Amino acid sequence: MNRPSWQFYGWWGIVLPAFVIIWVTNALTLAGMNVFDAKLLAELNVERGPLKFGDTIQLLVSGALAPVAGWLADRYGVRPVMTVGVLLLVGALYGFSTIDSLAGVYLMRALMGGALAGAGLVICVTIVSRWFVAKRGLALGLMLSGTSLGNAVIPQMNAALIAEHGWREAFTIICLIPLLLLPIILFVIKEWPDRIGLKAFGAEAASAGVDPRLLGGYEFGAAIRSRNFWLIGTAAFCTFYAILGFANHLFLHMSDLGFGPAEAARAYFPLFVMGLVGKIVAGALADLLPRKAVFAGCLTLMFAGGVMLATLDPKLVMPALYLFGLGWGGNYTMLQGLVADVFGARSLGKILGGITVLDATGGALGPWVTGALFDITKSYQLGFSVIVVLIAASLAAILFVRLPARAAH
Repeated sequence: MNRPSWQFYGWWGIVLPAFVIIWVTNALTLAGMNVFDAKLLAELNVERGPLKFGDTIQLLVSGALAPVAGWLADRYGVRPVMTVGVLLLVGALYGFSTIDSLAGVYLMRALMGGALAGAGLVICVTIVSRWFVAKRGLALGLMLSGTSLGNAVIPQMNAALIAEHGWREAFTIICLIPLLLLPIILFVIKEWPDRIGLKAFGAEAASAGVDPRLLGGYEFGAAIRSRNFWLIGTAAFCTFYAILGFANHLFLHMSDLGFGPAEAARAYFPLFVMGLVGKIVAGALADLLPRKAVFAGCLTLMFAGGVMLATLDPKLVMPALYLFGLGWGGNYTMLQGLVADVFGARSLGKILGGITVLDATGGALGPWVTGALFDITKSYQLGFSVIVVLIAASLAAILFVRLPARAAH
């Protein structure tokens, strides 16, 4: 097996920049936004369900635009798509400083959905997968750990800015952060290894004795007609519902348990730091062990954490956060790597975009339905129990995925 060469441009010129990009775009639109919820509920005088419908709009727009972004990245390159995504994020964050109605929340969330489609998961996975055949699991795990690190740190930063400057002024400050990504996108990211005289890492070794059609991968039409696409899509739907349904209510849940704003924001740290660990460990294990076994183990950890959270026992919150985060992080890496393994690189941007329609739909429903169930029952127990059931469904779906021979181990 090839050992990774840390002089290879893909590690520091692709994985590292993509890590930074997804750190910023993911955290500022997801966990980083949740610490504003209590202020927005008070300012707009609304219940949790209607406010969290903004999260639903964001993820639905992201899912709807993801195939378009993937197609544009395959045709014109990732850099122009990323640039548009970053500029949309700047505008949305600044716009939040001016809102005075739910309509304003929904509009800014829609812009954030466009930002995620242009400079989020699909585009970052696409560019990393272009540069790696061998060690793809490790490369994706390292890159995707940026989402966990960002979501662990940004909520605490935003909570401190709110305490110091107020929530509106905090938005005018954080909207400047994405602008720092533009030099990285324009001057560091390279579209394809062959354009600078390189080959994807491990491409020569992978091609020896393997059907070239397997290396090339599926066309988009063939992929969506396959059973594997819908099984992976089901797992994506269920697990994204689970993580966003829980994480987007974590701040409010901790507040309900009696924690202050700073302490509630710190609850994201164990959840997403363990997610970071899970992403890297699962990515490395996926290059050594059977993929489905690693995936199943990650989902089992996530399930155990979900069961503990559904009890609403304050004593179980912290251990549940560690288990849920570790399992989610591994699931996140395995899900993206599995798509690349099963379908290849030929139309990966479009295929990932198709999967993202499903995971974004699940992610969109999670915060809204969980909030609506809270408004009805005045408790998170039913909402968290639904999350546990969906994690179990995801595990069942993954066990039925058939891996190509080249990706089974």
